[in-house]
Amino acid sequence: MAFPQPRPARPELPRKHVRTMECGQGAVRAVRFNADGNYCLTCGSDKTLKLWNPHKGTALRSYQGHGYEVLDAAGSFDNSQICSCGSDKTVVLWDVASGQVVRKYRGHAGKVNCVQFNEEATIIVSGEERPLLSPPSRPPPHRAQSCVPRYDMERR
Repeated sequence: MAFPQPRPARPELPRKHVRTMECGQGAVRAVRFNADGNYCLTCGSDKTLKLWNPHKGTALRSYQGHGYEVLDAAGSFDNSQICSCGSDKTVVLWDVASGQVVRKYRGHAGKVNCVQFNEEATIIVSGEERPLLSPPSRPPPHRAQSCVPRYDMERR
């Protein structure tokens, strides 16, 4: 009779501070690693998105194209594209190498708080929070509904 294998040890969280990167973006709204952890993205209140090598602390590229602060970003599995979202009610698809906007998706009623690719980077989902509507005779509700549009990049 065979006994089950012992569970592998949990990975430990870092215990020491390694580096502080001066982003120069005002308030940093989000920081996201790419799929393999070699690069990271910072989302700034100055309307920019920056690509970094966090191991060296160097900025590699700055992406400009949002009308208001950038709130979230995600990289594709192959590191060729970035999607970002922000207070300008848009989701932006970027080409990493050229730094150019591939496409802007509009349609949110309010600021877009989060964005993510699917595993194959063929679909982008994003989320916003918007208040529920109520008749003028009633006070506004204290809860909100969420909205998660889907952008299929293969259908234009």
